[in-house]
Amino acid sequence: MAIFHQDAFFWRLINLTRSLSTETDKWKLFSNILDECQQITHCDGATLYLLEEDEAGPRLDYALIQNKSLGLAQKFCEPGQSALTPIRIQTTDSDNNQTHSIAAYCALQAKSVCVEDVYSSSQFNICGIKAFDDLFDYRTRSVLSVPVIKPGKRVLGVIQLVNPLNPLSGTVAHYSETQISIIESLAALMATILESAELEHAEGGLLVRLSQPQGTEAIFERVLDEAMRLTRADGGTIYWYREDAPKRLEFVALKNNSLNLSFTTFESESKDIDPLLLEEDGEPNLQNVATFTAISKQVVNIDNAYNNTTFDFSGMKRFDQKYGYHSKSFLSVPLLNHAQEVIGVMQLINARNAFNQDVIPFSSQLEPLVKGLASYAAVTLENDMLVHAATAPDKKVRKTGTE
Repeated sequence: MAIFHQDAFFWRLINLTRSLSTETDKWKLFSNILDECQQITHCDGATLYLLEEDEAGPRLDYALIQNKSLGLAQKFCEPGQSALTPIRIQTTDSDNNQTHSIAAYCALQAKSVCVEDVYSSSQFNICGIKAFDDLFDYRTRSVLSVPVIKPGKRVLGVIQLVNPLNPLSGTVAHYSETQISIIESLAALMATILESAELEHAEGGLLVRLSQPQGTEAIFERVLDEAMRLTRADGGTIYWYREDAPKRLEFVALKNNSLNLSFTTFESESKDIDPLLLEEDGEPNLQNVATFTAISKQVVNIDNAYNNTTFDFSGMKRFDQKYGYHSKSFLSVPLLNHAQEVIGVMQLINARNAFNQDVIPFSSQLEPLVKGLASYAAVTLENDMLVHAATAPDKKVRKTGTE
């Protein structure tokens, strides 16, 4: 293998990092990073998989494929766009390598995997590799899979490199430890791009959807759907601020996937769930998570509600007992309008692990994203109410907003 020039790579890495602030097309950035991976390792092929999820569970979708020998350079911008079958990730028996492809095992374990000769190894399931080789009349030998991980160990995808070539002889060589470390650094750079794109897509996509004519209750439903999708939450609730005495938070929307619950009660007050008073005996009510969020305008992230002694979770416990549910992790976010006044609170419950659906804490890395979505939603909801007020002057409008 030719000598690797670290100084040259250093300057190329700087240029790649600088391009993050100037290049708006994330796919060009992805392609540039894969190009860099191929130059560093002299590998013949490179693939970027992105982690997606549907009813059947997590999967790795083909996003970019580059192969010099085959003259391939394809991108698949939307999930499922590729004609190649996605790689399903079996969450059961996760420690048994033979049930997983190399890329799936890499994603599941969140660590790099290097196999010098895939056809001589019995460690992994290589049915997908064989199908690719048969389809393109190719011969895969050496494979390096590196997870694309954001802070908090959340896997976003996998970079897979195939057949590193000796630049002198053209024969398939092996990946060095130095090369693997550098590819892992490039994967971290790609995670930064994906995280930024995820935020932009989530905010932009929600803005487009919320700007469409729909009505207040439909907005509540869409806000919960989007927030739950982003955080993999099992349930969510929205409380609306009422300024008329007594000042309170009223339950207006609830969604829970496990319990198959989804309803809103904005136009008619719910008789099943009592309002949450913002004051008790003339003092701010800081015992309840939702009221604390409304009063402090702070995001509250709780790993395990049953182990928490700061807040009063008696209402949650009654809900769990009634429905046979177990609430555990909580993310409570204020809905702030354009004037930074609280007009409501959104609570998300029980974040799910993408691989085995276990309940996990909400990632702190997602808090700014959810807070941003909540702000967009708050402005949209308030605008919707103003439209209703203008078109229905005889209807009394509920006052909102607390400083």
